[in-house]
Amino acid sequence: SSGINAEWPLRPGAMMNGIFAAQKAKIAIDVCVIGNDSVFLQQAADITSGTYIRIGDVSELAGYLLGIFLMGVELRKKFNIPPPAKVDFRAGCQCHSKMIDIGYVCSVCMSVYCSFRPICITCNAHFKLPSASLPKGKRTTRKKENGKT
Repeated sequence: SSGINAEWPLRPGAMMNGIFAAQKAKIAIDVCVIGNDSVFLQQAADITSGTYIRIGDVSELAGYLLGIFLMGVELRKKFNIPPPAKVDFRAGCQCHSKMIDIGYVCSVCMSVYCSFRPICITCNAHFKLPSASLPKGKRTTRKKENGKT
């Protein structure tokens, strides 16, 4: 997926908190998407053991809503429902709207970034990057111009 801007919520931390609360309460989030796939909604459905289906045409909507989503989650397991697609669980970077494998997470609002940011653009929290120091005994000294240290 190239960009996530169109589908990613403005407050992903709050949305993810809602999804995890639904998971804890054993509430399935079912998703029926018309048109392009939604990585975020795939994750929500998968995390909560819900059903995610993408349909290509609005004329198929009534059939899916009545045939799959009307019945309960336990009853769905007994029917031949299309298997879920492989879900991409990478995080979406807030600054460039790209899916990333490894990133930085704001400890206040849980926004994800592809590179370190001293100020979170979502919640305005301020962070310091720890300074790297060499272990004792590994420090280097510079030679003076006459060759002495």
